[in-house]
Amino acid sequence: MPEDMRSSTPILPTDRHATAKRVREKVADFHNAGAFEPEQPNGDEAAPYLFSFTKGLEHDAHGLLIDDAHFAAFRTGTLSADPKIFEQVPLVNRKEVFPGHGAFPDAFGDPVRKWESPTAGFCYVLQGPDPQAIKMPPAPAAGSDELAAEMAEVYQMALHRDLPVAAYMEESLVDALDDPFASASFGAVEAASGTLSTLRWFAGKTEFGDGAPDVALTPEVAAHRRCGQAQTPASLFRGVGEGTQDGPFVSQFMVVGTRAPKADRPGRASGKVRYGNQVLPQIVRMAHPHVDYMTAWGDWLDVQNGLHARRLNELTGKSEFVTDADGIVHRPIATLRDLATYVHDDALYQAYLNAALILLSEGAETDRGIPYHGSAHNLFGGNQAPFAVFGGPHLLTLVTEVSSRALRAVRANKFSIHRRLRPEALGGLFHMVLSGYTPNGADEFGGDDDTDLRRTARAQLADKIAPYTHPTDKPPREPGLYKILEKVREHNGATGHAPSWLLPMAFPEGSPMHPAYGAGHATVAGACVTVLKAFFEMNAYDDSGKKTGRKLFVDPADTETDANVAYVPVAANAQDPHARLKALEIPCGLTLVGELNKLAWNISNARNIAGVHYYTDYIESLLLGEAITIGILREQMCTYDPEEKVSMTLPLFVPRRLPAVLLGGSDIKPDDVVEEIVIRSDGTLALPQH
Repeated sequence: MPEDMRSSTPILPTDRHATAKRVREKVADFHNAGAFEPEQPNGDEAAPYLFSFTKGLEHDAHGLLIDDAHFAAFRTGTLSADPKIFEQVPLVNRKEVFPGHGAFPDAFGDPVRKWESPTAGFCYVLQGPDPQAIKMPPAPAAGSDELAAEMAEVYQMALHRDLPVAAYMEESLVDALDDPFASASFGAVEAASGTLSTLRWFAGKTEFGDGAPDVALTPEVAAHRRCGQAQTPASLFRGVGEGTQDGPFVSQFMVVGTRAPKADRPGRASGKVRYGNQVLPQIVRMAHPHVDYMTAWGDWLDVQNGLHARRLNELTGKSEFVTDADGIVHRPIATLRDLATYVHDDALYQAYLNAALILLSEGAETDRGIPYHGSAHNLFGGNQAPFAVFGGPHLLTLVTEVSSRALRAVRANKFSIHRRLRPEALGGLFHMVLSGYTPNGADEFGGDDDTDLRRTARAQLADKIAPYTHPTDKPPREPGLYKILEKVREHNGATGHAPSWLLPMAFPEGSPMHPAYGAGHATVAGACVTVLKAFFEMNAYDDSGKKTGRKLFVDPADTETDANVAYVPVAANAQDPHARLKALEIPCGLTLVGELNKLAWNISNARNIAGVHYYTDYIESLLLGEAITIGILREQMCTYDPEEKVSMTLPLFVPRRLPAVLLGGSDIKPDDVVEEIVIRSDGTLALPQH
């Protein structure tokens, strides 16, 4: 052995210190190449702040703020990094604000919830774009056709919570599943999709400037926000992304188990994900079927004032979950309510960590531009295997790591710019209008002794909410929404309370203590799924290297494993605690990219099913998370040795324009609408050359 090879001294470049500094400077320069995007609020924020997030501030018996100055203090607090400024916001802290609950248990302590990380968007990050670099487009404005459509959808989701996920497919697949509960429910799914399709937004009948303050969206934004897209049983309550309307409603990554490559058992049908020597079954706690919350005005009002209703229920023995002799019942995700229950208490990245473990266990091919793997273009690996770099630990760490950056970016948008009201609060406004502007049954809301605050509120409701549904001198603008609201009233009246038009909520405490737009779950979904789509190969190639299509996750031609069928959770009925996985043949298979995109919207839209978000909260936050991860992956490229020649090809969720802050030195321009990108070894972006 040569003498110089016997030395234990690492062989390092003589300028390692200076090179390390240059790498960090290059990464920093990436995010200074383009200007930060401008803020784009929708113009709804105006006294008395009916269309703004006011949860946790004190409201009067009519649901109006007792003092406009409280919201002004809240807004001021969200515009500063100084937490002492936010501390001036007057949180409700008096138990007498909640008279309907009588004496609170001694163990209850502080009865109200706190606002969650309102200044997090001012924190800096050392990976990825600055939290304030990428702005979300305007949320649908009050009075717009788009808001009517997405609120109608949230109401309809609430009415469908106890229907089986197996019913939300094209009819031929429901029939092939041969499941009585799904078959019996398909008619309701078909009827709901038909009703939603009559709404102006989904029918493509909206006319910008016709009296409804719709934002003039670019064609690609209008498309991913579903303008002109009729709803069908195969698309109802689904999200975007190639392949997401194919096959089962729930992504395979939320139901199947892990297996070794080419092994039959344990396999996907087990529904168990292996964590080293531990095993985690893909089951959730079973919430009580047909039990919804905040359907009575007093309960709704208490939650708007910040009451910690979930903790109060726990202390008074009101369990949310079905129990048997062994404790709380768990089952696979068999109904929409199960899906909502999943996202009530999940660790935000856990579904994507599971997906990564499933793909790693199956030996899924990594992107062809990642070295040390058998499918790589530039394969090193005669004696090297990936681990700390380009291996499992690298991937699993990165999936979790992007989450914190995504959460800071979405906090910057939701608290410091948009401050959008939650669906539960908008449901309160519908109730005010449809109950004659007297939501608590009294007469003084519209009486002669109106205050300026109440007169302004009544005028805003008449202008922005009443035209959707209220019988006036002409038919309501959205008869489909009015039809859904009448069903909501009937549903709420069946609970034993006075009939109401409030949004039935899956969670006793309603939404979290932060504004609706954007959504934390959806931003994290976009960030984490983007990691998986970049790390693993999404495309199929022939022997000559020509792209032939998308790689399949469910492949009908696979005769060696249980990957030739999809698995669908089924139950005898909503009350059945013994749900199981049932195999379903999908003639065309299911693509890997489609199931990953589906995973992202399963988690995101599950929050909509629970009643805490709207569709635009999901889609625009998803794209925000995608952009954050692209920025992080660009930086990572600069940390590898140039000889490794790393690249990643990434199919985007939807055709879109990428934020300028990501495009420094790239071939892609800010006005280019792109569907798939390559992240090159120098950190710049390009279009793929297939």
